[in-house]
Amino acid sequence: MDVKEHNTYEEQINKLIERGCEIKSQDYAVNVLKRVNYYRLSAYFLPFKQSDGSYMSDTTLERISGIYEFDKRLTVMLCGLIEEIEVFIKTQIAYYHSLTYGALGYLDDNNFIPSKADKHKDLIDLFNREVQNNSDTLFVKHHNKNYNGQFPLWVAVELFTLGNISQFYSQMTAADKKSICKNITELTGYEYQYKQLESLLFCLTHLRNKCAHFTRLYYHKFGTIPKFPKYVSKEIKINPNNMRLYQYLFILKLLTPVPDRWNNFVTELEALIDTYSQQINLKHIGFPTNWKNELLSSFT
Repeated sequence: MDVKEHNTYEEQINKLIERGCEIKSQDYAVNVLKRVNYYRLSAYFLPFKQSDGSYMSDTTLERISGIYEFDKRLTVMLCGLIEEIEVFIKTQIAYYHSLTYGALGYLDDNNFIPSKADKHKDLIDLFNREVQNNSDTLFVKHHNKNYNGQFPLWVAVELFTLGNISQFYSQMTAADKKSICKNITELTGYEYQYKQLESLLFCLTHLRNKCAHFTRLYYHKFGTIPKFPKYVSKEIKINPNNMRLYQYLFILKLLTPVPDRWNNFVTELEALIDTYSQQINLKHIGFPTNWKNELLSSFT
């Protein structure tokens, strides 16, 4: 197929009109398309798209723009909470591993599952590249100058992404995973097995990456099903063919170390949903009618 030709704002608007989108103001439409790339915005029309490619009746650009703004603000909220969880998980893993194997024990393949030695080497290679890429960062300069480029794990994790720390945990021995998982569950107040924690971290990384790149969350289906503890699966509906954002929020609930922080997040989420209640459809992100009670439930 040939690459599509570039369209002017006016041509983009005409495409939307041809497909059934109601444009009440040409100026408003141009302003929206100047701020949000047409291709990016078009994904938010998916819930309103019919089999022939046209949009359902009463599909307005104002509503689509409102959904986009909701999605953007929700992403910012999630980024803040995920960052706190990331710092918490890094802290727990770095503390345990350093206490058990020493400050530089993370560099020794013998401290990890033998079958994952190659993956661990790749992870350390990634870390070393991050050291080079961040050579002007103050703490990197300090350790390069004063410690011959040696970084204890509690320092090294500052250059780890959430994906890196998830991989790091998956490469540890079962005994070490169990010990770290026990420490984490004591702080969160929710019990889960180490294999479940490994799955939660993997899925959280996927959610974090989508948020970091401001990829659409609204009407998105997640391909990976988290391994939730049974008490969660009993409380919420898990449809493997329709894994929406709502189910992924329970990953954050289980990993947030401070209960009040989670409660505040739910309160902020409720306010955001109320603000955009006329534009969004909660079913499109997997929310049931009793979503607030479920999110605040202690699973007891």
